Amino acid sequence: MSIIEQYLSQAEALFQSKNYSSARMYARKVIKRDDKHLGALSLLGQIHLQQQQYNEAENYFATAAAVDPNAVPVLIGLLAIAEVKQDFFLAKTYLLQLINTQGNVEAYQYKLGLVATKVGDMALAEQCFEWCVANDFSEPAVQLNLGHIYKAKGDTEKAANFYHQYNQLSPKQVGVGYWSLADLKQYRFSTDDLTLLQGFATDESLSKQNQALVYFALCKAYEQTQQIDKASESMLLANQIMTLHRPFQQAQFANIVLSLLGHTPSPHIDSLPTASQTPIFIVGMPRSGTTLVEQILACHTDVGATDELPFMERFALQMDMSGGYNARLSQLSASHIDQFRQRYLAEVNNYFSDAPTYVIDKNPNNFLHIGLIKTLFPQAKIINVVRNTVDNGLSVFKQFFSFGHDYSYSFAGISSYWQHYLDIMQHWDRLYPNEILHICFEQLVREPESQIQRILDYCELTTQAQCFTFYESERAVLTPSASQVRQPMNLKAIGQADKYQAFIPEQIAELDAIAKKAALQFFG
Repeated sequence: MSIIEQYLSQAEALFQSKNYSSARMYARKVIKRDDKHLGALSLLGQIHLQQQQYNEAENYFATAAAVDPNAVPVLIGLLAIAEVKQDFFLAKTYLLQLINTQGNVEAYQYKLGLVATKVGDMALAEQCFEWCVANDFSEPAVQLNLGHIYKAKGDTEKAANFYHQYNQLSPKQVGVGYWSLADLKQYRFSTDDLTLLQGFATDESLSKQNQALVYFALCKAYEQTQQIDKASESMLLANQIMTLHRPFQQAQFANIVLSLLGHTPSPHIDSLPTASQTPIFIVGMPRSGTTLVEQILACHTDVGATDELPFMERFALQMDMSGGYNARLSQLSASHIDQFRQRYLAEVNNYFSDAPTYVIDKNPNNFLHIGLIKTLFPQAKIINVVRNTVDNGLSVFKQFFSFGHDYSYSFAGISSYWQHYLDIMQHWDRLYPNEILHICFEQLVREPESQIQRILDYCELTTQAQCFTFYESERAVLTPSASQVRQPMNLKAIGQADKYQAFIPEQIAELDAIAKKAALQFFG
C-alpha cells in the first residue's frame, strides 16, 4: 500500500468514526501529494458537509467534478449542496446524471420525483412516482405525492384514491392523508370517513400534529353536513394544538414591518437600464384570491407562470444578515441592484425554455418586499388582492399550512398580521403612488369581465379571450385553490364566515372592524 493509500484509508476510517478534524488532516496529506486525487477531494467535501461548512464543501466537490464530472461520490455531494441551498433545478440536474450513471436506483427516482414537484415539472414527477409504484418502492409518501400531483392537475378522484392508499400504508400519519382529502376542496367525506375521523380524533397514539390535521379535516367534514357547531369546535381544537407547536413570532414580525416603514427608495434606481423582462408580483393575504389572478394572467400568451417563489425573501434575508434589511436596501449601489436583478431573472427563467416577456411571481408574502421589488424592477407590476377580512380570516384559520403562516393558528395572530399588512401597504402606496393595483376579490367575482380587463390594462397586456375563460386552462396549479380556479367564478366564497357568527362572535367582530378599515384604505 502506497503512502497516499495509507493516508486515504486512515482518513476514511476517521471519517466513519466521526473524528472529522483528524480525517481532514489525513485527507489533506493526500491532496499535498496529489491535488487532483478524486477520493480525497470528495472526502474533504463530505467532511465539510457533515460540519455544515457548505461553502468549503461545495469548493471541494467542484474541484473533484473538474477531475471527473460523473463520479458518483462527487454527484452525491453536489446534490446535497444543491438541496441545502434549495436550488431544486440544480438538484434535478445532478439526479438525472446519477440515474444516467447508475441506472434507475429507487432512492434517486423517488428524490427526482420530489425535486420535480418543486420545480413545477409535474409530468416528470408523475413519471418518477409511477415508476416507484411499479417497482414496489416501499415509501408511503409516493402515494401521497401522486395525490398531490393529481390535485394540481385537477383530477380530484385520482388524487383522493392515492390519499386513501397513503392512509392504508401509513396508519400513524392518517392526519396527513385526511387533511389532504379535505384540502382537495371538491372531495366530499363519506359517512364512513366521518366515523373514522371521529375515532382518530381521540387516538392518543397519533402525534399532536396528526391530531391537529384530523381536527382540520373534521371541520371540513362537519361543514359539509351543516353541523357548524361541531365544525367550529373541531376548528378551534386544531388551532389550539398548532398554536402550541408553531407559535407566531409576533414581535419579530412587527419589528420587520416597523423597520420597513422607514424605507426610502435607493437614489440609484433611475440610473439603471430597464430589465429585459417585466415581473408581475401578485401579493396579499393567502386564501385571498391570488391563485385566481395568477390563473387569469397565466392564460395570456405573453406571460409565463412560475410558483410561489422564495427569491425576494432570500435576498431580504441576505441583506438582513449583512447589516440589516432596511439599512442595506436603502443603500444598495447600482452594481448591487444589477447583481440581484440578474440573479432573480436567472432563477425565474429556469422555469422556461424561452424567456417570456412577463413572468408571474405569486408569493403572497412579497407584500413585505415591495420596496425591494421596486428597487430591482421599477417597471414591475404589483397586484395586491384584497378579500374581505372576515372571510379571509376564517379561511386561513381553517387551513393547515405545511410551512410558514404561523399567525394563522390564532385569531389574535390573524388580526395582528392583517394590521401590519395594512400598515406596510399604506407605506408602499405613499412611496409608489398609483403603481400598485388593488383588486377587490368580491368585485372580481361579481364583475369578472370588467375586473379582468382592468388587470390586463394595468399590466399593459393585450386583451385575449382565454384570460376570461381561465377555468378551461389545463396548467397544473400547486396551491390549495387548484380545484376552485378550474371553475367559472361563483359567489360561494363570499360570506363563507357568516355561518360561524353564532359560535365566535367576538373574533368575527374584530375581523369585521379590520375589514372596514381595509375597504376604506384600498378602495375609498
